Amino acid sequence: MMILALMMVLPVSAATSPQNVETSATIASGTGSIPVVLCKWEADTTTSLEDGDTAHKIAGSQFLPPVEYQGTKTIQYFAVVWDDEDNGNVNVVSWDVNHPINAWGDGSFKYQVMGEKVTDKAEAVALFQDAINAGLVTVAEGYDANTILTEYLEKGTAAVWVGTADLDYCQPAGDYTVEANAIDFNNNWALSLVNTFLYVPVAAYELDFDAVSYGNVNINTHKWIAGNTVFNAGDGRPTIRNIGNTALQVTVMQDDMGLGSSLNGWNVEWDARLGNDDANSVVYKPNEEITLPNALPLCNTEELDFSIKIFKGTTGGKTGAMTIGAIVSPENTA
Repeated sequence: MMILALMMVLPVSAATSPQNVETSATIASGTGSIPVVLCKWEADTTTSLEDGDTAHKIAGSQFLPPVEYQGTKTIQYFAVVWDDEDNGNVNVVSWDVNHPINAWGDGSFKYQVMGEKVTDKAEAVALFQDAINAGLVTVAEGYDANTILTEYLEKGTAAVWVGTADLDYCQPAGDYTVEANAIDFNNNWALSLVNTFLYVPVAAYELDFDAVSYGNVNINTHKWIAGNTVFNAGDGRPTIRNIGNTALQVTVMQDDMGLGSSLNGWNVEWDARLGNDDANSVVYKPNEEITLPNALPLCNTEELDFSIKIFKGTTGGKTGAMTIGAIVSPENTA
């Protein structure tokens, strides 16, 4: 009797769970001449090309934030590129953008913007001339703007490239570093050209209230009105949110609500605080502008609390006016 032994042979790669497999590739080294980034600049979509310096008194680009909750600021990134073999028709043009280094930004990489060639020569020339007239252009060492215009752009031997990307409303203010890069069809990398643009520091905020009612108040009694962190207009709970591109500090000023003064001084005083920590509370008198000590960071929402203490006054309703403002804070933490 013959006994047959059956055996299943599994492939050597068989497994019951995912496995990592090494991959590799080598980008071919370049031949021929390397491309050149002749110049670069940034612009916004306004007619002045930079809404932070519409008179163009400062070299380079200056942009204002949208000062709108969840708003965006559109930035256009430009470069003029030439290559000996391909003129301006290179393979890739891109811009690497880094955050500012300051109280609000850590200098980290933000994003890479990919470019497209401006194919109409007249449009390319006009874009370049407008940017030169506005003082926005950074020119590579060894070149000048007139040569770039007459010997490259007008002759069509170089091209303008453009990429577009947004900055969020609460991206940190300061000088953003922009590095323009180009790669030709022979895999040659240009020497990068670097400049900066300024995202102008602006302290901006929104309130969900337009009145503070202290209700019934007893003489010589300290009464607080508490806010909350829910931005909800009409809920009677004061809230502030930061819609600018810096940390901010709140300023407050109040008239005397008709309570006047006596020989001992004003007949009323107030407290205000951002958040609920008593250490951040500031006492103030009528017509005295005070600045709350703690900062409201970028993108944050916080409660505002107010108190009143009346030392002397007749019974009945009292009304007045409070002015709330904000200043740029050098700190980015509450």
